Amino acid sequence: MSETVEERSLDTWFMDFEVVCRRCQSKWQPPIARFVNSGTDPDARLGILLNTMHQSYCPHCKLKQFIDTTFEYYDRDQNIVIQVRPEWEYKAGGGEKYYLKRFEDLIMKYSKTDVRVDVVFGMKQLIDQYLGGDAAVAAAQDEWNSRREAAKKRHEERTLATEAFEPEAPDGADESDTGTTA
Repeated sequence: MSETVEERSLDTWFMDFEVVCRRCQSKWQPPIARFVNSGTDPDARLGILLNTMHQSYCPHCKLKQFIDTTFEYYDRDQNIVIQVRPEWEYKAGGGEKYYLKRFEDLIMKYSKTDVRVDVVFGMKQLIDQYLGGDAAVAAAQDEWNSRREAAKKRHEERTLATEAFEPEAPDGADESDTGTTA
């Protein structure tokens, strides 16, 4: 029988996951979300919608790696825990029978917690069934673009403010002059 989960433990938690680069065979351990609470970590929802969650870059050759692993997503507003399994598992693992076994395990795991549960295979299924589909993806992209523009504007303002406080070189002095004579 699987371990049950008490309601107080519905916090986001991570684990290190060893990744081997497909290109250069370098190894590293990025933190991977194993349980995501969308109420306490709303940016995780954004990461799912933008397809940036569970990806990492090789520290050596910078190749982007998607980390296809099982995790659980808790939506407080819908009061549901959704186990997100890799999409390929459904086809490779027996279809409906495999789904029902994962679903049964999840029910047992959360039997002492007042939540509904479901199992989905792949981020696309999670997005389509629970996060609002293509409209939510478009809204997430708009939000991300707005955040980037705001960050760019803040950076430009800080740069201008910093430049305003830099002392100017005296008239006729060469800025590269170090003040020493030869």
